[in-house]
Amino acid sequence: MNINVHIGKKLRERRKKAGFTLEHVSAALQVTYQQIQKYESGKNKIPIDKLYDCACLFQVPVQYFFEEIPLSQSSLEIVEDKFVLQKHERNHLNLLLAESDPMDEFLIRKSFGELDNEIKIFCVHNNVQIINFLKYSNPVFPKPDLIFMDLNISKKNEHAIIIEIKRDKMLQDIPIIILANNICKDDLVKVYKNGAASFICKSISHDKMKKDLHVCIQYWGHVVVLPNIVLKKVDSFIKKDIV
Repeated sequence: MNINVHIGKKLRERRKKAGFTLEHVSAALQVTYQQIQKYESGKNKIPIDKLYDCACLFQVPVQYFFEEIPLSQSSLEIVEDKFVLQKHERNHLNLLLAESDPMDEFLIRKSFGELDNEIKIFCVHNNVQIINFLKYSNPVFPKPDLIFMDLNISKKNEHAIIIEIKRDKMLQDIPIIILANNICKDDLVKVYKNGAASFICKSISHDKMKKDLHVCIQYWGHVVVLPNIVLKKVDSFIKKDIV
């Protein structure tokens, strides 16, 4: 089953049931109506932040768009030479959190700690520590599956660190989720152009912030097949084949 097509179908059904036109949804999500058509057809994958906006617009939980997907049949075939890998549910994630504000770090850690997922977090507090952690082997923490990064982690150039990670062939496959205190149009555009996977605006409400982070982990941990997982499985198959 193609998950993008399934989500698009649910999106179209809910839009029509709510009596919204493509133009209404386009204006609410601040994207072109042609893009909405592509989301609904499954031609384009809808970003998690836009999916969350759709859930708010149609007054349904985000889980609504994933209903009726049989987990036992949900699989993604990834061909690596002769190997075909199946998608599996994952309850363990390794996260790198780049956060300079101690209070925000505490609240983010607390939010992740309330999830059923087993989440291992390594926290750094400036751009130098990010690169040192990622480029030099860490004996106690594996390569992260996801990077949660505060946009203002670098005081000189907020976007330089994203560019540096995405230019490194050993690191560029790690999805970067940007956290920001507010939404600046220029920053938002640059973040996505430079290769970040998501942009989350920190809410002043802890409950709202916690909910956003939980939805994000639900998406990346249970819906998406992360590159780090695939590479590990391929390597495992290769070793077995050699033996």
